[in-house]
Amino acid sequence: MTHSNRSPAEIRASLDHPVVDADGHVVEYWPELDRALKAEGVSGGMADFIATANFDGSQTWQQLSPEERERQRAYRSPWWGFPNDARDLATATAPALLHQRLDELGIDVAVCFPSVGLQLCAQRDETLRRKGSRAYNRYVAKHFEGLDDRLVPVAVVPTTTPEEAVEELEFAIGELGLRAAVIGGFAARRFDDASEHAFWIDGLGLDSLYDYDPLWQRLVDLGVVANFHSGSMGWSGRRSTTNFSYNHMGNFAGASEASAKSLFFGGVLHRFPALRAGFLEGGVAWAVQLLVGLVEHYKKRGPNGLKDLDPSGIDGAVYDQLLAEHGSSLNPTAGFGGMFSKLLSTPEVVNDFEAAGIESADDICRQITSQCFFGCEADDPLAGVAYDTIRLPGSDPILPIFSSDIGHWDVAHMNEVLPEAHEHLERGWMNRDQFRGFVCDNAVRMYTDANPDFFKGTLVETYASQSRDSRA
Repeated sequence: MTHSNRSPAEIRASLDHPVVDADGHVVEYWPELDRALKAEGVSGGMADFIATANFDGSQTWQQLSPEERERQRAYRSPWWGFPNDARDLATATAPALLHQRLDELGIDVAVCFPSVGLQLCAQRDETLRRKGSRAYNRYVAKHFEGLDDRLVPVAVVPTTTPEEAVEELEFAIGELGLRAAVIGGFAARRFDDASEHAFWIDGLGLDSLYDYDPLWQRLVDLGVVANFHSGSMGWSGRRSTTNFSYNHMGNFAGASEASAKSLFFGGVLHRFPALRAGFLEGGVAWAVQLLVGLVEHYKKRGPNGLKDLDPSGIDGAVYDQLLAEHGSSLNPTAGFGGMFSKLLSTPEVVNDFEAAGIESADDICRQITSQCFFGCEADDPLAGVAYDTIRLPGSDPILPIFSSDIGHWDVAHMNEVLPEAHEHLERGWMNRDQFRGFVCDNAVRMYTDANPDFFKGTLVETYASQSRDSRA
C-alpha cells in the first residue's frame, strides 16, 4: 500500500477518536535481558536462548552447517529481522523513547508485545521456558515502570502445562502488576516412539494432553485477554531449509487458526463465554475463511447435515440398476450397491460440534464475532473484509484490531504506520465507523470486556469507559 502524504500527527488530529495500537513490539536490549536471564537462573543467559530457540528443541538454522541443515531439515529462521533506522530501533528498545514519540506516531496508547521473548513460552527446555519467561516479565515490569499512561507491556506466559501457565500468570499479573499477557498458543509434544525432533501440535483445547480449563478460568478471573502470537514456522509445510519468506508467509495465521479451532471444537469458548481471545499479526482473511468453514461444516456435518450423508440411506437396488443401465464399461458387480453402504458404515458416529455447545449456525457466529479479535497490520489491504457482512454468515462483522508491528522488519519506518492504516479510509475499503473500530474501538472492546478497568490511568481511560457504557 502507498500511504497519505499527511504526517501521523496530522492524521491523528483529524480523527474524533483515539488510536490504540494493539500489537507493537519491544526489541529487547540483549545485554540487559542477558543479565535478567542469568539472575533468574538461566546460566548461559542469551547464549543459551540463541542456541536452542526453536520450539521443537532443535538447534537454530544459524548454529548448523549446510550439511546439518539439509539432514535435519532445519527451517530457515528470521534474519535481518529489525529495522535499520537507528532512531526507530532505539525507540523499540527504550520504552521511554517510545513513550516520548507516540504523539509523533499518532498513537494514543500502545500495547507492547515481545520480540525474541515470543519464543520463550514455547521452549522445550523447561528451565529456559519457565525461568526465561519469569526473567522477561521482570524485565518489562522494570523498564516500563512509570510509562503506563500510554504504554502497556505484555507478559509472557508459557503453556506446556496448565500448572506452569497459571503459576506465571499469577506472578506476572498478581505480583508484578502487569495487565496483559501473551500465552503460548500451542505445545509441541514429542511422540514416545519417534525421533527426538518428531512432534505433534497440542492446541490446548481439542484433544489436548492436559485439561487447560484452570488456565482459561484464571484468565477470566484476573480479567486478562488470552492473546495468541505464536508462529507455525517449522511445522510441516513451513520447513524450507533455504527460504525464510516461504516459511514466514501465513506463519502467524497458521498457528492462530490451529489455536482458534482447538478452542472452538474443544468447547473452550462455549464453557468460558467471558473469555476474550486475541489472535495477533495473522490478519483477518484466515478468520473469514474460518467462520465460513465452521458454518458450512456445521450445516453439512452437524447433527442435521449428517442425515444426508448416512450411507444407510443408499438404495442399493436403485444403485445397481442404474449401473447396469449406464455403466456397462465398468463391468458392474451385482449386489455391490448393498455392500457399498455397509463398507461406508461406522459404529462411531460423532457430532464434531457437541463440545463446542453449538445448536445453530448463530451460535458459531456469536462465539467468533464476540469472543475473538484479529490483529491486522497497517499495510494489510484485506483487513476490511472483516466487515463484509453481505457474504459473512450471520449479521455481525469479524473484529479486526490495529497492529502496528513496530520494531520489526516489515515496518521500515515507524512514521509510516498510521498513514498506511488510514489508507483503508481514503480508498473506501472501510467507512469511518469501521475504521474507528479497526484502530480503536475493537481493541478497547476486547480489553474492557475482559477487564472494565484495563485502561484506567491511561490517556484513553474516559473514552474507554464511555465506549463500554454505550455497549452495555
